[in-house]
Amino acid sequence: MEIYITTNSEGYVDGYSYCEISPGHKIQISEEDQFFQRGFASYKYIAGELVYEEAKDKMMQQQKQIKEAAPSVNEQLIATQEALAGVYEQNANLQQQLIDTQIAMVEMFEAAL
Repeated sequence: MEIYITTNSEGYVDGYSYCEISPGHKIQISEEDQFFQRGFASYKYIAGELVYEEAKDKMMQQQKQIKEAAPSVNEQLIATQEALAGVYEQNANLQQQLIDTQIAMVEMFEAAL
């Protein structure tokens, strides 16, 4: 079968199509080729051939795992808001303790008079 590929400046495949694309390269490939199961971005176009680079594939998989493991911006925002709510609550408790202490000191001072 024929497919058409586009490549980035380093020669790695960055897209493919069953229809002609320009600029692009026409490739003959079997329907059962691993190209269709693996990530196509781990293939490099060299001298009219697709060359699979296992190291590139592993690096891309690691980057994907890191990205998926990192909390999303929304999750980070929620965690920050929860932390701020906790700090606000602690601050309110400390303010109440300060007021209670001041009242106790005033009462002790008045009792000493």
